[in-house]
Amino acid sequence: MKKIVSISCIVAVLMLLASCGSGDASSSEVEFYTDKGGENVGIMNSMSDKIKDDGGVGFKTVGYTEVTAYETTVQQSLDSDKAPGLFTWWSGDKLKKLVDNDLVVDLTKEWKDYYEKEGVNPSLADAFTIDGKVYAAPFSVLYNGILYNKHIFDKYNLEVPETWDDFIKVCDTLKANKIDPIGLKNDPWASFLWFQTLIASYDPDLYVGLTNGDIKYTDPEMKKVMKIWQKMIKKGYFGEPVDPASQIKMFSSDKSAMVYEPTVTSATLKKDYNMEPGKDFDVFVPPSMTANAKKVIFFEASPIVVSKESKQSADAKKVLQSFYKKDVQQIFVDEAGIINTDNTKSDDPVNGKFVKEAADANKYQLLVRYYEATPSEVVTVATDELWKFFYNPTDAMLDDTLNTIQKAADGAFK
Repeated sequence: MKKIVSISCIVAVLMLLASCGSGDASSSEVEFYTDKGGENVGIMNSMSDKIKDDGGVGFKTVGYTEVTAYETTVQQSLDSDKAPGLFTWWSGDKLKKLVDNDLVVDLTKEWKDYYEKEGVNPSLADAFTIDGKVYAAPFSVLYNGILYNKHIFDKYNLEVPETWDDFIKVCDTLKANKIDPIGLKNDPWASFLWFQTLIASYDPDLYVGLTNGDIKYTDPEMKKVMKIWQKMIKKGYFGEPVDPASQIKMFSSDKSAMVYEPTVTSATLKKDYNMEPGKDFDVFVPPSMTANAKKVIFFEASPIVVSKESKQSADAKKVLQSFYKKDVQQIFVDEAGIINTDNTKSDDPVNGKFVKEAADANKYQLLVRYYEATPSEVVTVATDELWKFFYNPTDAMLDDTLNTIQKAADGAFK
C-alpha cells in the first residue's frame, strides 16, 4: 500500500510539473494589447513569429477596434500584475497621466542601446519624453496629408494647389461639377482634423499657443480661423460625414476628390480598392494661408508602453529590443505601410515618398496632431463641440463652441 501511495504521489507530482511547464510555455509570449485591431493583429503576429525565428521573445496580439472599450480595459488592469506586458497608447497628456501614476516603465536607456541603432529617428523620442525621461517606443508614426483622386483632378484640369487661393479654386470647381471636394468620416473624435489643419495653415504659432494654453480659444485670431471654416462648410466643400470605410469607398469610386488622412491609407486603397498609388491617387500638403511660409504636416506618434506592474514587464522590454530589427519592421512596411525606421524600404510612391519628404525641415514644419497635443479634458469637450458647429455653422454656434472649449481649457491649464 505504501508503494502504491508513493507511486501515486510521484505521478501526481509529475503531472503537476507538466501542468506548470505547459503554463509557462503559454505565458512565454508577452501579451500585446492594441486599439489598432483588424488586420493589424495578423500582421503583428507575423512580426512576432519573425522575432521568435530569430531567437527573441515573442508576443501575442490582442486587438480592439472600439477605442473607448480598449481604454477602459487597459486602465482597469494597469495597477495589477495582470496588466498586459505591452500596450499601445496615446502620446501627450494621456501618456503623462500614466507616468504621473507610476504605471509605465522608463525606456530611456533602450532608446540609445536598441531603437536608435535599428534606425528609429532619435527626434521621435521627444514625443514620448516626460520630465527628461522617455517612456514609450513608436508603434507607428503616421504623417497626415490630403490624398487626392487623380482621375477627378485630370478630368477637370485641376493642379495640386500651391497656395490657399488655389485650394479654394479647386474646391469651387469640384463643387460646381457636383463632386464632393472633401470627404469626411463621422468618427466621434475626427471633428478636430480640419480644425487643426485650418489653424496651422493660418498660423502655426497660433496652433502651438492654443494647444499649450498660452492662447485662448476665444482669441480674435481663432475667430478668424473659425470664420474660414464656417464659409467652407456653408459653401458645401465637405461631404456628409460617413463611416470610415464608406469615406474611402467614395474616394475610390470618384464620388469625392480629396480626403485628409494619414498617408499609410495608401496601402488600404491599393489592397482593398485596387487603386494604384501615384497613378490613381497622390498626396499633397495643405497650403499655407501666408505667402512663403512653411507648410505644416501633422503627425501622430503612437506609443508602445511597458506596464510597470505586469509580471511580463521584463520580457516586454526584450520584445521591444527585437521589434525594430530590419526584417521585423519590413513586415510592417510591406503589409501595413507603416514606416518606423530608416533601414526599411517602401515601394509605395505615395506613402514612402511622403514619409521621406516630411523630414525636410526647410520645407515643412512638423506638429503633433491636436488629439495628442492638448490635455485630454479639452479634447473630449472640443471634439463634441466641433461636430455641433459643423452641423450648425451659425455665428452664434461659433461663439458658443469657442466659449465652451475655453471653459474646459481654463480648468485644464489652471
